[in-house]
Amino acid sequence: MSSSKKKIFAWSSVIIGIIVGLIASMGVADVLHATGSGYTCTMCHTMDPMNAAYHEDTHGGKNKLGIKAECSACHLDHTSAYTYVLTKIKVSINDGYKTFFTDTDKIDWRAKREHRSHYVYDSGCMTCHSNLKDVIQSGKSFLPHRDYFVLGNKNKNSCVDCHKHVGHKNLGFQIDKFEAIKNKENNKTK
Repeated sequence: MSSSKKKIFAWSSVIIGIIVGLIASMGVADVLHATGSGYTCTMCHTMDPMNAAYHEDTHGGKNKLGIKAECSACHLDHTSAYTYVLTKIKVSINDGYKTFFTDTDKIDWRAKREHRSHYVYDSGCMTCHSNLKDVIQSGKSFLPHRDYFVLGNKNKNSCVDCHKHVGHKNLGFQIDKFEAIKNKENNKTK
């Protein structure tokens, strides 16, 4: 093979590789986005109370503009693309395992709510609320957020440590409702 043919082959390979890589990465991005939506996350009956509470919340579209935050906006780490994908994989494996290999009726959702900072990431909050630090400097919410923004969050609080019910309005009520329906169905089968 002549030198010019080798150069053409090498450059053609590089260009084809770049094109294939771009197409593949767009496909991966689309899959990540599609599987982070409420549709995918609520396919399991176990998520019914969370889904109902989400649709009653500002973040679930019950606001003046009808804007919704997808499940992945809060429940995946947005620090970097790497942490986002890593968290997505970890959450997907965990949820899939629990759905198929455990008794999901035995999940204590109230106890899980106490550990909400393990399931919600500040980086997700700050992705949408990126201007919060600037806005609070002069407003009434300065003092409550001072430790977080000004003093460097020395207490290691997360957003959901203070904003306990964000994202799922009246979740406790929805869990009670879900459990009452589940108990009624269990009593019918006995």
